[in-house]
Amino acid sequence: MFYLPKIDALVTAVIFSAAGLIILTLLVWCEAKTYAAAQFRIYKRLASFANPLAISRSVSRFDGRDRFTPHKIQ
Repeated sequence: MFYLPKIDALVTAVIFSAAGLIILTLLVWCEAKTYAAAQFRIYKRLASFANPLAISRSVSRFDGRDRFTPHKIQ
């Protein structure tokens, strides 16, 4: 008499557990994608700031002169 409700409860628990696991997996996947996209945007923003600075410093230091050219005596 109690066999059928126990089986129904067990099947229901398995189905809801599987559905919960799928929903949790989708949530984690979406959050991981959002986090990775944010990290990439931060990297791109830092790179866009650092590259012009590095280029401007290299141009201002070595604007056609060699590093080992002697200075002219005045």
